[in-house]
Amino acid sequence: MMSNGIMERAEKSLGRGFDLTSDFRLKFCKGEKRLVFLNEAEKKELKVPGFGVIKDVSADIKCDKGDRIRYQSDILEFHQMSELFNQKASAPGKIPSGLFNSMFGFEGCTWAADAANTKCLGLDGYFIYLCSFRIDRYPLVLRDEVRKAVPSSWDPCALARFIEKYGTHIIVGLSIGGQDVVLVRQDNSSNLGPSELKRHLDDLGDQLFTGICNFTAKARDQKSKTPQAFNVFDPQPVAFDSFSSVRRTKDVSSTVANNRFNGLEKCQCDHDTTLLTPVGNNRKWVAVI
Repeated sequence: MMSNGIMERAEKSLGRGFDLTSDFRLKFCKGEKRLVFLNEAEKKELKVPGFGVIKDVSADIKCDKGDRIRYQSDILEFHQMSELFNQKASAPGKIPSGLFNSMFGFEGCTWAADAANTKCLGLDGYFIYLCSFRIDRYPLVLRDEVRKAVPSSWDPCALARFIEKYGTHIIVGLSIGGQDVVLVRQDNSSNLGPSELKRHLDDLGDQLFTGICNFTAKARDQKSKTPQAFNVFDPQPVAFDSFSSVRRTKDVSSTVANNRFNGLEKCQCDHDTTLLTPVGNNRKWVAVI
């Protein structure tokens, strides 16, 4: 059962600033107050589907029930996938966001080098949304404090201070839930074609989400051999002493990371657990080829 604190913290984060290039989690929001004007004079009780009621909420804030979807991307080049992530975050351009970098394990400060060293990217995952909050007021108007703080001329140091205090963007909507995602990152040294990579990614996603392993000994001996990075069900020694376990062969490595908001469960979280308790469970598998 979720506490009132989770929902209330999500609602109060609307209108606050955040840095698109950093972590998207709510604890990384900038400041303690909203950067835009909302109707705070007119308050209401906000009904959260499947949860209850939040009191004293601005009339400009709405709540919608959630959904559960499986999304399977095409095999895309670095900039194409980065642009896709930005589109889903309602942000323009192809420069990688903090979410994109954290999902695929990129450093972020060297994105041009990351792009040059990456052949293709893909993902297959379940995204479980219990509910979503959004600001229903347009156009949005910045508070005077924020407008006056914008540097009047090109001053990198002043701009950096502004971003550190207010961020680069404003949160106008968010969802509460979790995810169970398989990602593939193909380096330039890999010879797999896009169609073959897509097939292996879809097969791995089907197995992880259904709990059924279709890789048989006979299948491994066939001409189209499954890359070791995708054989996550093979018995092998794994040391769980950090946030991820890494397996390496001559030309392939597979990183399995289980991310949780409230601690690490050392990959004991399965797909059914993620579906039943999505806020506490966010599982991510990354196959690096």
